[in-house]
Amino acid sequence: MATVSGRKARVTVGASGGTEQIVGEISNWDMNLSADEVDTTAFGDGWGKSDVGMKKWSGSCAGSADPTDATGQGVVEAAFDTGALIPDIRFYVEYSETAGEKLVYYAPDTASDASAGARITSVNVKQDKAGVATISFNFSGCGPLKRFSETVPAAP
Repeated sequence: MATVSGRKARVTVGASGGTEQIVGEISNWDMNLSADEVDTTAFGDGWGKSDVGMKKWSGSCAGSADPTDATGQGVVEAAFDTGALIPDIRFYVEYSETAGEKLVYYAPDTASDASAGARITSVNVKQDKAGVATISFNFSGCGPLKRFSETVPAAP
């Protein structure tokens, strides 16, 4: 059984290979995928029947607050302020920049639905006299989510 170290994880925003930026200081994220259950039981059935309805995804990220991170945490907070979707957010399970190594991540599937993205539904900033400031945000998916698995290409 293969396992992946959490130190290989990250959350990014921006176009892959171009403006992709790490959302700084994030130390954990979680993703929840679910499907509604539709009751298809008819009169006279002795047992209940169901089918899968609409699929959804949501989750949260948390870490240390970094008010200077304009290209990561700032993008997330701005999306919350405006209600805009973030179509180019990626949640990496496994990240590497070494050629031949694996990239595994979840991202909105904008290839099958151009309006797919993550909507930031809450931002929580917390400070404690005996610690460091923390930030967390919750998100709700709009449109499909896809798991990507790629190999880092060799440098040209």
